[in-house]
Amino acid sequence: MTNLNFDPTQAFDAYRNALAPTLHAQQEGLKSIESFGRYQYAIAGDYFEWSLAQAKASLSSSSPSELAATQTALATQFGEKIKARVQEFVNLTTSAQSSFNALLGEATAKVAESIKKTA
Repeated sequence: MTNLNFDPTQAFDAYRNALAPTLHAQQEGLKSIESFGRYQYAIAGDYFEWSLAQAKASLSSSSPSELAATQTALATQFGEKIKARVQEFVNLTTSAQSSFNALLGEATAKVAESIKKTA
């Protein structure tokens, strides 16, 4: 005769174990989205500061040569900031890719382990 007792904890544990990689992937995805959002906010701040500095230079310069020198200096500083931001972007994408690869490896190992248990 079969035993018809239903144990809800085993069912919840099975669902939790089955959906754990998905939950982890969502958490990692949200972390990446937050990092890229903060990065975009920093870029917007850099552009805003640069545009304010350009406007201040335009209003405070007394001659065209002084304005050109000031704008050249500002452009050089802005270029250095953007160069640093590009390196930051590369680091962000590299870390996001490595976390995704690690997550995929963990999920694959978990699936392989469950297949071995059932076989």
